[in-house]
Amino acid sequence: MVKTRKKQPGRHSGGKKWWGCLFVLGTGFLVALLIYQNQLLKKMEKQGERCLVVTGMENSDTFSFLHQEKQSKSSLLSLVAPVVDYLVDEGGTLSARSDESVEQLAALFPGKSSRKIFWSGAGCEMYQSRQTFEVIETEIALAEQSDEDVRESDENSGEDTEEKENSESAVETGAQVSFTENDEWEESEAAALAENEQYVRQKQQEEMQEENLVDSRENLLSNHKKIKQLQRTQSLSYLLKNFYIVDSSTSIDRSVFDVETLLNTKVTLKKTNEPQILIFHTHGASERFVDSNPEKKEESVVGVGSYLAEILEDKYGYQVIHDDTEYDRINGRIDRNKAYNKAYQGLKANLKKYPSIQVVIDLHRDGVGNNVHRLTTVNGKKTAQVMFFNGLSRNKNGNIKYLKNENLQSNLAFSLQMKLKCMELYSDFAKPVYLKSYRYNLHLRKRSTLIELGNENNTLQEAKNAMEPLAKVINEVLSEK
Repeated sequence: MVKTRKKQPGRHSGGKKWWGCLFVLGTGFLVALLIYQNQLLKKMEKQGERCLVVTGMENSDTFSFLHQEKQSKSSLLSLVAPVVDYLVDEGGTLSARSDESVEQLAALFPGKSSRKIFWSGAGCEMYQSRQTFEVIETEIALAEQSDEDVRESDENSGEDTEEKENSESAVETGAQVSFTENDEWEESEAAALAENEQYVRQKQQEEMQEENLVDSRENLLSNHKKIKQLQRTQSLSYLLKNFYIVDSSTSIDRSVFDVETLLNTKVTLKKTNEPQILIFHTHGASERFVDSNPEKKEESVVGVGSYLAEILEDKYGYQVIHDDTEYDRINGRIDRNKAYNKAYQGLKANLKKYPSIQVVIDLHRDGVGNNVHRLTTVNGKKTAQVMFFNGLSRNKNGNIKYLKNENLQSNLAFSLQMKLKCMELYSDFAKPVYLKSYRYNLHLRKRSTLIELGNENNTLQEAKNAMEPLAKVINEVLSEK
């Protein structure tokens, strides 16, 4: 007996349903894409029509065409496939429209961005500026006048020779004027091209400045959040993580890094007619900038210190002593190892001579030994970044007994408060405060700090540009509140 296999109904029906679903989905996606295309084209037409009205070109052929298309009856074909609909109406051909009035108007806007105006004159070769149109009109008028003179000469061929010569002279004069106008046309064309290049450069600078402003606002907002978080939590771990760089040669003494004390230590002072601020340079001879003249002290960190002293005196009214001694120049040679010992003697002598000094700033230029460029933008100027620096008189094993600093916590409070003020006023002007092991002559005054200005890859001008914001920060921290 032969057994027959029963037919399994619906065995292949699932596959057919699957392909059917794909077909429906694909068709729907295509229709949606075509409708989106139609909306985009309508938006472009509307923008072009509005731009023509604003510029007084509502009587042009282009405006009439756009307006007519807008008012035409819509159909399903125009909704989902406007390009196909256009080809059907135009007999299957695409034609480029030419509107001389709009072409000439476009030339009045060389280099304009298409995001702000519907056309651009940058690609217009024949028409580059308003002066060009005047030259063209002059040439046409001269040519018409010459033709008219010739016709009159032919009609009056029987007149005397003097009148014919006058007519020929008029034609020749017209040709000379036309030649002159051609020269002016070329000059105006060159001027328009130069104007276009200048416009493009200006727009690029504006866009870069706008991007920098956006970044700056975001960074400032982030800075303010960090400061509020520190003030609210008074967390040592948060302080060390967000505001300091701890060198591997040292360690943290929690008793010194009391957050509440560092934030609330009073560092303000009242201005007097006596010297209150001392600026000096332990490494004045060896620390210069990438474009500094090695033979000129004024182009080293010493010269930048003079500029800082000038701003603090002239703009903020402080009495400043600037010590321009190159303490790392010993016996005519640079010796950085003995510089702090020599600077200590000079520092003590200045403080003895001017006992009213309460702020001591050792201004350095950092050295990183690589291609890192510490650069930011402040008030539209390329500016070297600064980094406040503290010596903790402490190594990995604890305090260094022979390097005592009774003013350590005050030193830390002063540098931290200046770092916070930098963050409050500027997006990324100050790097985190750097902590290292030794004392660095910071123990002689409560308001003593070492400032690293940029590095060897910064220019002299970038370093000088940093002095105005730095002086502003110093003043705001020292001013009575």
